[in-house]
Amino acid sequence: MQKCRHPPMETLNEKLAVFTTVNVIKEGLTIEKVYHDHDGAWQFFDGSSTNSYQNAMVVGLGEILKMDPSIREVLNIPPGHFASRTNKNSDWIISKYERSVED
Repeated sequence: MQKCRHPPMETLNEKLAVFTTVNVIKEGLTIEKVYHDHDGAWQFFDGSSTNSYQNAMVVGLGEILKMDPSIREVLNIPPGHFASRTNKNSDWIISKYERSVED
């Protein structure tokens, strides 16, 4: 694991469809996990245990960035990696994850 020290991405497609949860969008919970899937998709989760398909939403990346501009810090992680933090003020930690059967 390494601390995230990447510069923010210079160009972003804010209309890019990304996965998140009702907890993040409707309840305003802090995004604590960002996954850049092996297939290039992005997922943004809070720290709760209710991150399930029933709680899933698809939104534009711009909506995520409006809620939390610090997300820009991790949008250059390569596919197959995720960023995590314990709260909005903590550093992002970047880790690699293995491809699952669903990927």
